[in-house]
Amino acid sequence: MSQDLENYLSNALKRLESAYEEILKTQGYNQDTEKLKILCELTREQVQNEDSSSTAR
Repeated sequence: MSQDLENYLSNALKRLESAYEEILKTQGYNQDTEKLKILCELTREQVQNEDSSSTAR
């Protein structure tokens, strides 16, 4: 993954996590906060483990 793309995704992940925390504080744990938490976890996993190199065919 290019460094620019990784930085962009990392920054987006930080914003998503802060939005999750703010919603959790104001609304408590509900279906919407659960979806945000899952999205954060999936994005975090992809940013750390993504291999964007082209595959051999």
